[in-house]
Amino acid sequence: MYLKIVLLKARALGALSRALKQGNGVVIAGRLILKLAPNAVSKLAANKRVILISGTNGKTTTAKLIAEALRTKYSIAHNQTGANLFAGLAQALGANPSAEVAVLEVDELVLPWAIEKTNPELVVLLNLGRDQLDRLSEVRIVSNKWRAALSGQRVLASTDDPFVVYAARTAEKQIWFSAEDKGHIDAATCPECGKLLNWQDDGANFWCECGISKPNANWILHGDTLNKQFKVNSAIPGRAALQNAARAFIVASEFGVNLEAANRAIGSVQAVDGRFAKKQISQTNFRLLLSKNPASWRETLATSSSGPKEVLLVVNANTQDGKDTSWLWDVDFKPLSGRTVLVSGDRRIDVSARLTVEGIEHKVVKSELAAAQIFGSKDADLIASYTAFHRLANK
Repeated sequence: MYLKIVLLKARALGALSRALKQGNGVVIAGRLILKLAPNAVSKLAANKRVILISGTNGKTTTAKLIAEALRTKYSIAHNQTGANLFAGLAQALGANPSAEVAVLEVDELVLPWAIEKTNPELVVLLNLGRDQLDRLSEVRIVSNKWRAALSGQRVLASTDDPFVVYAARTAEKQIWFSAEDKGHIDAATCPECGKLLNWQDDGANFWCECGISKPNANWILHGDTLNKQFKVNSAIPGRAALQNAARAFIVASEFGVNLEAANRAIGSVQAVDGRFAKKQISQTNFRLLLSKNPASWRETLATSSSGPKEVLLVVNANTQDGKDTSWLWDVDFKPLSGRTVLVSGDRRIDVSARLTVEGIEHKVVKSELAAAQIFGSKDADLIASYTAFHRLANK
């Protein structure tokens, strides 16, 4: 009874926050739940089949696709706004306490806590790479934390990422997935022993003398087809989005969902939390794309290369972005060659210096409005870091 009262108070506080236009009310509601009922997450998860999704990139999209696929059979609790820290998980579980399945996106550092509190049926491990260096530190540190937490768990894990493979080896059961990705920008050395990692077949396979190697995959995505049998639907542009859709399909299979219905549901999702949404500023119709680290910039630039010629880059360095922007020097900006490139954001001078070294012609502007005045009545891509993206997506 006490927990029910706490959840009612949290919902009221969230509604008040929205009414006062102080945000979406998710985090403040979750914080109240944890303040008044510290064990709420464990209690709310106890009667649910829990799926946790974590990784450097793709968490929000993958979780959304999994939730929609499973919604064809089950009632779902899901942190759809992307609030993936402690309060966000509490609010998501509290918002639908009678749900049969909880699909929870989880921050990389919060994953060990979430595993302990929710006793998940499945943990989906996407990838690990440099991101928010001042908060997350070095990649192998996160990988080691995952490895310790995953003992005895059941995981869906990528064979293409040495850090994920290393972490997932302690799990009780692994469902291995390969998207046939090649190489890894942060995996020059072995996460197990620290020696140079051997990459073969143009980056398609890796191994180390200590014994770690790329596992044989249970599921292989070749083109848009899984295991030469299932064509995966994805309405979201880009190779990474197709991989996320494939993971959602695999989870649906593991949870006994009708695969045709699941595939239709996956293919119906066209944008997630503002990603690829359209934003009209003055006369310019911007397409919003989120990028926040070397790996996501590489994927976003590849996706954007088939889009409009005009592109605006907006990079901030607030706490949620990560204050260390040294990663800019590890991004290959060559795909921007020949395009009309404008640069804005708090770190526009840093980005401008990087583009100058790369030989990319560009112009620095003070704001998105200034960029729109230059682009005029054209379509343009707007690639933004975390805080800039969410400011625009939620405006």
